[in-house]
Amino acid sequence: MNPKRILSLDMSSKTGWACIVSSDEGLQLIEYGIIQKSAEPRGKYPSNYVDWAYQVFGEIQKLIERFKPDTLVIEETVAGSKQVYSQKILEWIHFLVAKFIKESNIEAVYLLTGSWRAETGCVMSKEEKLKNKAVREYKKQKEKETGTKPMAAYDINGKRIGLVGKKHVNVRRANEVYGAFLKRPLQKKDEDEADALMLAYCLHLRRVGNK
Repeated sequence: MNPKRILSLDMSSKTGWACIVSSDEGLQLIEYGIIQKSAEPRGKYPSNYVDWAYQVFGEIQKLIERFKPDTLVIEETVAGSKQVYSQKILEWIHFLVAKFIKESNIEAVYLLTGSWRAETGCVMSKEEKLKNKAVREYKKQKEKETGTKPMAAYDINGKRIGLVGKKHVNVRRANEVYGAFLKRPLQKKDEDEADALMLAYCLHLRRVGNK
């Protein structure tokens, strides 16, 4: 299996990205980061949204020029997952990226969220399931006692605890897979970078499995 440079993109209001090299020897993380959300340009819709989409695409182009990937890995959009105008800007950014793919003939792989999560082991652990059960039982008991559903739950030491969601699981798995390469352990606020890292990992696993 020839080494392949992969650039993954989790395009959203903030775009997480990661560049890895996938080979028989494993994967090597080159760099990862985020394109911060830019302000909506002044002007009238839809013209200002067109300008906005080009701004974001310009930042993506800079990454492509910088890392010169062999393959792009992109998370597929899911209809109705965002508010209407958020969905619009996302789809227009996707269009500009798709146009670039067509014109440059670069290899591109699109992955559905459910697919890459399943293939990379982004599933809730036994401990995480037990934690969620404890949170729900705490809130249920407090509501029974007070007649009001509490906004938060606490453990026996008085520490506030919350439900573990899919994004928490993705962050945990990214730390497990890339721990040796990371600048620091990822946190919940780094969920966009975590998603991009796992997108790249999914393609690496497919390459290893198909060699």
